[in-house]
Amino acid sequence: MKNPDFPEGERGAFSPEALSSPTLPSRYYHDPRIYQQELGAIFHKSWCYVGHVSQFTAPGEYRVERVADQCIFLVSDQNLELRAFFNVCQHRGHELLSGAGKRQNRIVCPYHAWTYGLDGQLIQAPHTDRLQDFNPAEFALKPVRLANCAGLLFANLDGGADDFATEYPGLAQTLTDSLPAVESFGITRQFDYDIAANWKIVVDNFSEGYHIPVAHRKLTQVLDSGSGRCARQERRYAFFESRSKAGYEGFELEPGSPYRSWTLWPNTCMLSLPGCANLVVIRMAGNGPDRCLEHVDLLAEKGADSARLEALKQLFADQFNAEDIAIVESVHRGLESLGYDQGRYVVDAADAWYSESGLHRFHRQILQALGG
Repeated sequence: MKNPDFPEGERGAFSPEALSSPTLPSRYYHDPRIYQQELGAIFHKSWCYVGHVSQFTAPGEYRVERVADQCIFLVSDQNLELRAFFNVCQHRGHELLSGAGKRQNRIVCPYHAWTYGLDGQLIQAPHTDRLQDFNPAEFALKPVRLANCAGLLFANLDGGADDFATEYPGLAQTLTDSLPAVESFGITRQFDYDIAANWKIVVDNFSEGYHIPVAHRKLTQVLDSGSGRCARQERRYAFFESRSKAGYEGFELEPGSPYRSWTLWPNTCMLSLPGCANLVVIRMAGNGPDRCLEHVDLLAEKGADSARLEALKQLFADQFNAEDIAIVESVHRGLESLGYDQGRYVVDAADAWYSESGLHRFHRQILQALGG
């Protein structure tokens, strides 16, 4: 009997029980109609990573960011309070800012010079004194909600969404317990990738360790995958702890050093690799149904060992992330094949290190957000 609450594929309907469920039908990864649904139902309503507090150290510093298809900017006001706004003038819709930089105390639209304070209020609009019933207070910039989690910044476009702390209870504590100095970290390296794969495939890949012994030979010299355990599981995030092996030449480690990871709904994953205090924050943003814009911030303490950071960079960016990109692009091509529609989640009741239970939870949240 068909279950109308879950999508059907060639192997049957997705099930809330991972042990018996086929995977998502492949259309969920390449149907443009589903991607459009995701924009409104997921990205326009969720907390998405947009930066770090270390990028805003003086009044007037700003950065333009994107949350899926929406352009916003973050700015530090005169009191060093961080604010976020949609990046659009309230006169005719011209974008106000680009890139990153600093404004003294105002933001001027380059189209008709409507001028806003760092608090988003309209403070000057040429020739509007001649208009009838024109109230500048009604033309302030549209704000975007912003949350600070142990120095990490998250934006939510939905003014009615639950607070970040409600959605991600205890997340900040897992970060500060693991990395006591995390709130004073700064961004030491940044990477951007344009990946030929649906954004969910990239998140899928970070949601399970089943592929690591097969696809990441270098990483298996670092990560003792059998030591992994889920240290905390909440509705919107999971926190995992593992231990390291002895590493390899040029990246020697004390065996048993901590290797930690976090997966956050909907599109943020984080790693703290062994060897020094660090946090790798990875954001996967859809750019249409068949592209993913991946942005990576490598955070570390000020004055951290540059040689160790370079070794971390090589391990992450030059080795296993490059391998992951090749993997997810191959999977995307395969999901468009007439020879595939659904597979199975490889899980066990004990939720062992290899289990794809996190993948199943992610997919269930996708379906819940889309309404079935």
